[in-house]
Amino acid sequence: MRSFFLACLCAASLCTTAQSKKFTFKLGTEYELPRKSDDLSFFGNDKDGIVNLTMKKKELTIMRFDPKTLVQTEDKVIPLEEATKNFNSEVVVDFGTNCYWLHSDWDKSEERETLYYDQIDVKSGKMLVTNKKVHETSRLAGDMVQRGFYSYKLDNKYQFNFDADRKHLLVTYRLFPEEKRDKKNYDKLGFQVYDDQMKKLWGGEFTMPYTEAVMDNSDFSIDSDGNAYLLAKVYNSDARKEKDKETGGPGYHYEVMKFSKGNKNPIVATISLDDYFIKATVLIESSTHEMLIASTYSKKNRGNGTDGVFLATLDGAGKVKKYKNGYYEFPLAELQKFESARSKRRMERKDDYEAPNMSVRNVEIEQDGSVFIALEEYYVVATTHTSSNGSSYTTYTYYYEDIVGCRINVKGEFEWMRKIPKKQRGNAGRGGMSFKLVSDASGYYMLYLDNLKNMELAEDEVPKYHLDGYGGQVVVTRISPKGEVSKEVVFDSREENLRIFPASFSRISGTHFIGRASVKRGGYRPLLITVN
Repeated sequence: MRSFFLACLCAASLCTTAQSKKFTFKLGTEYELPRKSDDLSFFGNDKDGIVNLTMKKKELTIMRFDPKTLVQTEDKVIPLEEATKNFNSEVVVDFGTNCYWLHSDWDKSEERETLYYDQIDVKSGKMLVTNKKVHETSRLAGDMVQRGFYSYKLDNKYQFNFDADRKHLLVTYRLFPEEKRDKKNYDKLGFQVYDDQMKKLWGGEFTMPYTEAVMDNSDFSIDSDGNAYLLAKVYNSDARKEKDKETGGPGYHYEVMKFSKGNKNPIVATISLDDYFIKATVLIESSTHEMLIASTYSKKNRGNGTDGVFLATLDGAGKVKKYKNGYYEFPLAELQKFESARSKRRMERKDDYEAPNMSVRNVEIEQDGSVFIALEEYYVVATTHTSSNGSSYTTYTYYYEDIVGCRINVKGEFEWMRKIPKKQRGNAGRGGMSFKLVSDASGYYMLYLDNLKNMELAEDEVPKYHLDGYGGQVVVTRISPKGEVSKEVVFDSREENLRIFPASFSRISGTHFIGRASVKRGGYRPLLITVN
């Protein structure tokens, strides 16, 4: 416990001004999941409690924790008597006050796919409603995932999205293709919209206007009025060329399709970036209830490079308009920070240097209309190995590196960009890498694991690697509204012999975030972060 109190003292020193926040951590009692069970979800709120939901064959286990002390108070096993061979857990939907476990079942003889929900009472740890039918349709497409030795199941059949207020749920799915060839098949997508009590508001199944060879489904979204959206990448031809040989411009464009109650056809809007190339894009409803399109773009389409960010809004009539100036190019001077001398020279020599592997992580709209965008350098490297018997296999290394924060003020000016140096590397997906953003009027706080040697990094130094799974310091980097950067260590996971997953923490109240730390010898401990 000594190290825990030291961590709290360290957290208290995070900020010394009245404008800043401090982060404190509280660890709960250690617990273990049932052997060979699937860990479904860890969720709850600061009033009713925290729940860990797991499933093992035809048993559902609910473990409940007191939200104040984080002590485990209950452990219940619920038989799943109606579960069949094709039963599949989908997702736990948490609306804050109402929580639902969604699961599906495929009836092969009838060729019908059915989605159900069970309502979970977090306070009592009981199921209030079981096997309530949500929706039924024909065979769905998905991913065949191995679940055991020579055992496979169709997974990822559904996608789930919330509006900004988390009062509406959009369930989307893709019906099994009628044609095997992409050049002949037109995707048929389902859109089903529910309120926070799982009451269906509307739904429909729509045939897409382009073949599968031409159109990629990039992102789904929903607004606070219950309208559903699809962001799609549409190529100029079946050849799927990123660059048009004749014009030198993009060989594709993006479209936003808006689906509404009572309308048989969507409203379609085209996103135009002149002759620029969209590299990565997201479609979200902002806190001010605008549908915002945030993209990284490239002027020349050189590999995975990014010149800057492009912002646009979709109005009620389905028209795409540039948000303020639209284009915001990254300043080279900021990108050169925390790079080696050799890298800096290469940046200067290259005509119109582009930052590599940038992904949009967060877009926040301030009360006055200012916009903050958080991006992260993310990429995966595949390595093929040859074993002694001549067979080959492939391993993957995941890199989560520099964070880039950008602020566009209410006048539409690029007020500042700040580069936060980090190098995270791992071999098992995201794991404990990436970051969690917490923001309010006092600034933007990035919570992540880092190497202690990076705490006092000069702008001409390159950050040291943090290796996922080997422990590390939980760091909070703050960017003030004026662009001032400060950094503090708030928790040392090595002292407690824990593995922490900052990006997986979820908000359970305005100032409380809940997550779990895994104990290296096995088991978990609830971990509560308080921001005040």
